[in-house]
Amino acid sequence: MKRKQLLVALSLLSITLASGCTTKQEHISVQKYEGKHYKFEAYKEKIEMGKTEKTKEIVRNADWEEFALAEDHPEADFIFYFNDEKNEGRLTVYYVWVNPDGKIVELTKDEHSKYVQLNRKDSKILLSLLHK
Repeated sequence: MKRKQLLVALSLLSITLASGCTTKQEHISVQKYEGKHYKFEAYKEKIEMGKTEKTKEIVRNADWEEFALAEDHPEADFIFYFNDEKNEGRLTVYYVWVNPDGKIVELTKDEHSKYVQLNRKDSKILLSLLHK
């Protein structure tokens, strides 16, 4: 009888520990510009919350400026949005341009009405999320 109680207790403890140690994950959709069209590159499900929270912090704390996108501006290299983050029922879509040396990122949002150029450190973090 004691052995059965011990097995039940160990089983419950194992289940509790296993469920408590799981990593909460975020979902992100990424599209990459190829040729003349955007290709749906990934619906990334296996992204740890720490990585997406850092990216959200970067875009939230960026010094966004009012902006008007020129008609002859090239298409964005990437488009991404966080599937789990809705503001008043709509998603914020971020358009990403990577400079030629691949180290600086420019972003627009809100239908290109806001613009920011990230520093190298923040650009690297954002690109690591997009390229995974």
